[in-house]
Amino acid sequence: MKNLPIKEEPAELPPAVASAFGRRHIQMWILAVGTALAYSCRVNMSLCIVAMTSPESAAGFQTYDWSQQERGYVLSSFFWGYVLMQVPGATLSNRYGPRYFIFIGVAGSGLLSVLTPLAAAWGGAYTLCVLRAVEGLCQGLVFPCVHYMLGRWAPPLERSRSSAIVMSGPSVGTLAAMAGVGLLCSSPLGWPSGFYVPGGLSVLWGALWLWQGANSPDTCTRISAEEREYIQGALGSSSSGSKRLTVPWGKVLSTPCVWAIIVVHSCSNFGHWLMLTQMPNYMKTVLEFDIKDNGLVSSLPYLSLVFTSMLVVWVVKILSDRQCLTIVQTRKIFNSIGHYGMGLTFLTLALLTHLGIQTAVAVALLTVAVSLEAALLVGFLINHVDLSPNFGGAMFGLSNCIGNTMGIVAPLLVSAVVGDDRGQTHEELATGWSYVYLIGGCVYLTGNTVFLLFGRADVQPWNNPQDSLKSSKDEPAERHELLSKVL
Repeated sequence: MKNLPIKEEPAELPPAVASAFGRRHIQMWILAVGTALAYSCRVNMSLCIVAMTSPESAAGFQTYDWSQQERGYVLSSFFWGYVLMQVPGATLSNRYGPRYFIFIGVAGSGLLSVLTPLAAAWGGAYTLCVLRAVEGLCQGLVFPCVHYMLGRWAPPLERSRSSAIVMSGPSVGTLAAMAGVGLLCSSPLGWPSGFYVPGGLSVLWGALWLWQGANSPDTCTRISAEEREYIQGALGSSSSGSKRLTVPWGKVLSTPCVWAIIVVHSCSNFGHWLMLTQMPNYMKTVLEFDIKDNGLVSSLPYLSLVFTSMLVVWVVKILSDRQCLTIVQTRKIFNSIGHYGMGLTFLTLALLTHLGIQTAVAVALLTVAVSLEAALLVGFLINHVDLSPNFGGAMFGLSNCIGNTMGIVAPLLVSAVVGDDRGQTHEELATGWSYVYLIGGCVYLTGNTVFLLFGRADVQPWNNPQDSLKSSKDEPAERHELLSKVL
């Protein structure tokens, strides 16, 4: 498949086609379900490992006497493979199209999820680490390819809404995994069903995707001619004879606003994976919930996140229709609501955990922190495509690669700061967790400050290959114009 360059100038929108539900919306909603299932296979381990290592929570199924350090390795091992596949995944998507790689990412990780109980029984914690790392390799393909799809299917004026729809999938998947896995682990089916159910559904989704998914409007056989022309006009696509593009990594890496995304992505992922992988542990050791209640209570923040995501989509639609904010203002305002809000919530949680927090207050603060993640859907998470519709997937692969190293760091940090929960008093565990939340709060505040200072949302000159053909005498004027847009 040829990779067609996309220009930044949107065409005038045909109202009837623009407002109608079309093939582009079907692509977005199927992707939302796919990302939800991918996340359910990713986060099920966070709750299953509580049952796998607690005889009182295992409902008669086999348990494992793993230390806090071994549990940290198991929880972080997914990201060993995940971070390695981000840039290659973006490159493969850019060269061959994302359709088959999204299938491998979601359906492949689903199959490996089904095999997880067998791996644990056969080889213990370290064999399980290997399987989870391979599962991470599969899922490392998904989100760079999703960003490619957004760059090809979402007209600029619909991009925030399309991104919010697709990126709400992880919230729904996390909610379903936390609530559903907790119930499954405490049921007669036991903790193995926490891997079988999301894994099997992911494989079934793969069949749906192969039937309905398409790399772009150009290659889609089910799209109407009117909708194809609308999308192509809005994106400014060139003819099918255009050259395949090579990512200009030198120019990408020398752009300050790209590094601003990388920094804020890394800081965001630290807090995200801290909550996602360690919240059930905090619920068990500090708040003292059993496995069934642990799953239900751990899911409450993500239930709230689903509703706040819908609220964000609605608010952004109103702002977009009324043209109240520029794109860069939208990105920075919503990102600040998310990051500064989560940072302050974490600092409050750190203080109250140290003083002896009430269970209801802790759950409320965690719910607020997770809910505020919805604002990031139209913050830095879609900023890659703003800067470069052509190379947004590659840029997301880069920032997601670096950012998801925090998925390795967060569980290991908890192991180092909190220590092994076996043999510690409740007060000692609470003190350790207060330090963890203090670190998380400071990381959130730092990340957004960098994004405010250096973030941008205008299409970069290296997005279009024809820009390189401009004469040198035009470059100073162009540079002056670009600098004048910095906030």
